[in-house]
Amino acid sequence: MSNECENLYKICRISAGLTQEQAAELLAVSQRTLSEYENGRARVPDDIVAAMVEVYNSPLIAYYHLKHFSPLGRYLPDIQEPQTNGDMAFQTIIARDELDPAVECIKKIVADGIIDRDEGGMFAEFVKTMRKVNGKIFSVVAYAEKIGGKPAKERLQ
Repeated sequence: MSNECENLYKICRISAGLTQEQAAELLAVSQRTLSEYENGRARVPDDIVAAMVEVYNSPLIAYYHLKHFSPLGRYLPDIQEPQTNGDMAFQTIIARDELDPAVECIKKIVADGIIDRDEGGMFAEFVKTMRKVNGKIFSVVAYAEKIGGKPAKERLQ
């Protein structure tokens, strides 16, 4: 396991304000099993990662898990999670500013229903831009969901 992901599960649990015992109960696993996940001694199954997303209110756990432990991870965009509400707003504005020109050019390229040789290179560049924008939007949505949800401690009661 990568060090980043070994500790990510623990960091998210602590950020959610949960002890290992509380988290294990909410995740329906033993405390020992959770400790093994957090210390990189056991691979976290997908269904437990899905539960962690809900319990810890941290959607990016699923992203990191897939990116590092699934062959499909190579198809996911690179993202950088906003750290503040200002970061979230800024990333949204940057995404819009990068996407608007790409969308307009793509509309012109595909207007006739054919992407000819001259347009092919341009089209590939715009697709690359859209992938980059997709990563920004994904990270903004994940951050917004994280700050908009209830803290895990409230779900214990």
